[in-house]
Amino acid sequence: MIYHYQRADTAIASQVRSVLVLQPGVTDEQPNVPLFTNGSPAFVCRLGQGVASLALYGQAVTDEALDTDEDTTVVAFFFKPFAMACTFGIAAKYLKDNPVINLPNWNAQLTFALQLQLSHATTLVDKIGVLTAFIAACISRQQRDCEVISHATDRIMNDPDTEILATLLTELNLTERTFQRIFKKYVGTTPIQYRRICQFYFAFSQLRGDHYERLSDVAYSNGYFDQSHYIRAFKEFTDITPNEYLQHGLTKK
Repeated sequence: MIYHYQRADTAIASQVRSVLVLQPGVTDEQPNVPLFTNGSPAFVCRLGQGVASLALYGQAVTDEALDTDEDTTVVAFFFKPFAMACTFGIAAKYLKDNPVINLPNWNAQLTFALQLQLSHATTLVDKIGVLTAFIAACISRQQRDCEVISHATDRIMNDPDTEILATLLTELNLTERTFQRIFKKYVGTTPIQYRRICQFYFAFSQLRGDHYERLSDVAYSNGYFDQSHYIRAFKEFTDITPNEYLQHGLTKK
């Protein structure tokens, strides 16, 4: 196969991080299989002699989805974390329970219209343009929720301090109940749970990287009340203490 990555069009770049195009052919300049991040949600279009096959992969793209033959070209739009759920208006829990969703099962009418447009597009560039316009239209329909999730997850990841959630309510002009409902639907956790996961992630990265002098330094620099609070949080996520991790890794003694 021959493949290349391209940047997502500006119309969808807020939710889509990259586009992978795979075509039939042989080249000595590329490995047989392209590299892509496991766990990346994707919208995959398989273009062959018949009707285009369209599917959403909520957790990870399977190898079979990217297989090509002499008559098949594959275009995969890789979404940013949590972006697919709000783009297509699908609850995170449904995506988790149904890792592959054939697009007709999501919306048969819109899928038929998309397949018809693809059949009339004559070049691959035109077909990618049709797919891009379709995703852009989905983002537009869900614009407010997409903006909330994109802004909230980015802000919490960059600043998982305990005060960030109150700040977000003001920035987004939402009630706490509305914010929690949207966040839980599309991210799959509550805002508090997500903030604590991000907080632990940064603290764990600091501990693992040995960027501290005392354990209390890790606690205070990551917004924990004190060292005991950090140890309790560490044990909640890993079932061991930080000192046990430093001695034995993420395996109990």
